[in-house]
Amino acid sequence: MREGDSYGLLLAAIVATYILMAALEDVPWSRAVLGAAFGGVLLLALHTSHMRGVPIRAAGVVVGLWLALNIAQVIFGEVFIGAGLAMTGLVIVTPLVVLNRILRHPKINLETILGAVCAYLLIAIAFAVVFGMFDRYGTDNFFAQGAVVDPVKYLYFSFIVLTTVGFGDLTPATDGGRILVSIEALIGQIFLVTLVASLVANMGRERMHPPDPDSPEDP
Repeated sequence: MREGDSYGLLLAAIVATYILMAALEDVPWSRAVLGAAFGGVLLLALHTSHMRGVPIRAAGVVVGLWLALNIAQVIFGEVFIGAGLAMTGLVIVTPLVVLNRILRHPKINLETILGAVCAYLLIAIAFAVVFGMFDRYGTDNFFAQGAVVDPVKYLYFSFIVLTTVGFGDLTPATDGGRILVSIEALIGQIFLVTLVASLVANMGRERMHPPDPDSPEDP
């Protein structure tokens, strides 16, 4: 945990947070709880991907402000746009940091595969957050079916798009939304058939570039 590259723990934290989100009602106090859990997942993802120094401290400040403002929203009923935008930026950056880390492992091992799975899930979460921001702060509803306030529905829709299942019960209402959804679907397919498939096929092999001294050895 202290050294990083504990992607099995990160995967468990992501799944646990998703289950918690599905189990809690969408009320102000539950948003504060989920904000704390989600912020913890992001910080764990950055830490286990060896982000250190000023960047990880800045991320901690963003998460701390986000949690504080969520608690304030429970008390005062206010909406804080700035904190939401900062948190959205952090959510988008996190899967990129995870990918950068696992692609620098000198030897492809179990943690590398788990890291790729974590990045895949974090990409879906990032798109879900962007969809929610469009719906909350845009001039039009993101979904053709009307306004959605339940965060689980955004995550559900994002995972359906990323895996290209396409149930059709929720669909984007605008051209901008359709383009965004198409990009996510393409990323989902390319990610699985190129990166994940390549990592699994090369499990246990050394990479050609010089080794990273901070990277984990084989389990």
